[in-house]
Amino acid sequence: MKKEHQIIIELIKSYLEKNSDQRFGQALFNLRINEFQKTVDPKYPNYNLRDIHNDDDQEIVSRIQKQLDWFNLQKRKNESKSCPI
Repeated sequence: MKKEHQIIIELIKSYLEKNSDQRFGQALFNLRINEFQKTVDPKYPNYNLRDIHNDDDQEIVSRIQKQLDWFNLQKRKNESKSCPI
């Protein structure tokens, strides 16, 4: 197994441990492993899956990490709103 494979597996495992109410397929989308094709015109959304066959493993690791960073930022932001000053 390549190093990147192990990283991807560990990131998915950690995410699912923290979000055990989600189905596996939901986790793949929420972590941006699988994505929809880009929409050209917002009036006509494209709900077809993007083919990730040629995505480099490191690119997938990067997408997952960016998404996790985004989730953490949103969590901190929401926590700061709920704390009275």
